[in-house]
Amino acid sequence: MNEKKPLDGNIWRDNLRDALEVINSSETFLFSGDIDPDSVGSMLSLSLYLHQLDKKVFLILPDYLGENLDFFEKIIEYNSIKILRNKEQILAVKDEVETIIFCDTANTKLVPHYSFIAENILSRKPKVIEIDHHFGADSEELTDYGIKLFRKANANTEIVGKILLTYHGKFHEGPNPFDQRNIILGLITGMLGDTVGGKVIPYKEDYEYWMDLLQERLKNITRWRESDAERNTDNKNSKFGDPKQILEYLNRLTDEQESCFNLLNSRVELKGQIGFLNLFHSTQEEVKDSCKPFDSDWFADILNFILNSVPEKTGCAGMVVFEGQNADNEDCFFIKLRRAVKFSGIDLRTAEGKLKELFGDLYMGGGGHAGAASFRIHKMDEKEFLEKIEVIFEFFNQGLLASSEKQS
Repeated sequence: MNEKKPLDGNIWRDNLRDALEVINSSETFLFSGDIDPDSVGSMLSLSLYLHQLDKKVFLILPDYLGENLDFFEKIIEYNSIKILRNKEQILAVKDEVETIIFCDTANTKLVPHYSFIAENILSRKPKVIEIDHHFGADSEELTDYGIKLFRKANANTEIVGKILLTYHGKFHEGPNPFDQRNIILGLITGMLGDTVGGKVIPYKEDYEYWMDLLQERLKNITRWRESDAERNTDNKNSKFGDPKQILEYLNRLTDEQESCFNLLNSRVELKGQIGFLNLFHSTQEEVKDSCKPFDSDWFADILNFILNSVPEKTGCAGMVVFEGQNADNEDCFFIKLRRAVKFSGIDLRTAEGKLKELFGDLYMGGGGHAGAASFRIHKMDEKEFLEKIEVIFEFFNQGLLASSEKQS
């Protein structure tokens, strides 16, 4: 596969034109991508519009999205969009699929059931559209053909917003996607998810353009219902009228979850300028009285808060390691790296070379953004793994020291 490169100029315009033609001419779509608020917001927003155009849509979502994204599940259910949870359900619809749309996914290793999809659907050469904003590290095109919509963006939903805006401009007879609350909610959620609630914004002008447009549309089309004999008053905690309410919902923690978060946050180690938190089973045993299992849905809502808090311990960057499964259900160790909100003096993707050296054939892949990257390693002895990643702390700290000396 080819490494992804951001597109602009005539290539971007030509690819966008071709993608719009494919979207307009196809009747049945399959959506897939790495699962997070931006990827799901992207898939949901575009699929809702296609559904409104009387096109058939399938979404691959292997797991339920958790309580903080439960409103996405409710939107999908309300609109009768078909969710595919496993290989059997994918197989049942494979002959119907005309076009596959991949969203917000750096490489094939992050696509749920990619090898199965490749064997059973991609082998028939359906039309493919790839939409993404991940570059560097081991980012790669997901197919060796198809239409690529790769752009530098704060979030993948910004690219989807551009697709929807341009599509409606070209095919006027269809409904206006920006008149649909749930589409707006999906786009805003993706932007908030990938910018840490609007705190980390690589492309400020783009962010302001889209957020201004979307929050104004959301405000204008949200109607608050008063109570009557049959229905209760609309609850502002679950019916969002502005981005702030969405963010507050995404950031909810129960008292139990907050207690667990505070305990884990107190366990962060300082490795020079890098904060570090070990979430392996050994840690689970030590905190089991305060935290439910790390692989539970209960804990999934806490994890993103942890990923954001660990780098703030040093004001530079942080690493969190834990056990899990990749998109192909293989057991692995995850290495999650994030920068502190106000720090930009390090590109976290540069860890990839060192990880390949350290782990050799045990390295499974990874990538992301300069400020947030994720890598996977085949499971191995925990103690040996922890000893090896000390090299990563040294690598980053030496780079930071050299950068500081150069500036002074």
